[in-house]
Amino acid sequence: MKGMLPMSKYRSIVIATAFVFAGSTAALASCDGSLGRGWAGGNGKGSYEMAAGAQRCAIPFASFYSNNGNTRTPANEVSLRRAPKSGTITLSSSGIVYTPEAGFTGKDRFCTINRSSKFEGETLSGCITVTVK
Repeated sequence: MKGMLPMSKYRSIVIATAFVFAGSTAALASCDGSLGRGWAGGNGKGSYEMAAGAQRCAIPFASFYSNNGNTRTPANEVSLRRAPKSGTITLSSSGIVYTPEAGFTGKDRFCTINRSSKFEGETLSGCITVTVK
């Protein structure tokens, strides 16, 4: 695809949104923050905060918007372009799940490329910073 980096250089997670992650039974913590702007232009900059005691942080998928802006369609395929250094990423049916390493506090960052079968050939991409306090 035009403007895409070769995926062979990156670890990749690809999943359909219909998939349900069947990991630990620990409840997902909500994160305070947002995906921010710039995803359609390839420069998305999301920022989330979570408590140090929280086990996981649920972040929604980036969404495609219709031409009139009235319809949102969440990505149904997510590729990890850059893995976080102090945590792990998994996917649930509704978004990305960030899990910090035990005892980690500070900022961690990961980057994704997002696609939807309803928006053939289009991508949303950017990075998300999670601050564990």
